[in-house]
Amino acid sequence: MTTEPLPGLRVVVAWSERRNLCTMIGDALEAIAGADEVRKLSDDAYVVHTPLSTAELRDRLREMLAEGEGVFVAEFEVWSGHGDALDARWLLARGH
Repeated sequence: MTTEPLPGLRVVVAWSERRNLCTMIGDALEAIAGADEVRKLSDDAYVVHTPLSTAELRDRLREMLAEGEGVFVAEFEVWSGHGDALDARWLLARGH
């Protein structure tokens, strides 16, 4: 019997010197995980709740990148935040 990996939080940072990747990466993450599972942190960073591993998520996103652009995906279990701009309820509902 194969068990599906449990979803977890992944931080995705994408950057380019030539173009703004923010909308492209955000749209891709929403298509992968669903709009309710994605939160924008800044113009370059998102947090996504997904069962995909960091490598799987990176591989899906890197197809969108051109030479000289990059994407960084990290998994984390500990976080701390402050301020109304942080969707703490969303994070807490995802086990953190």
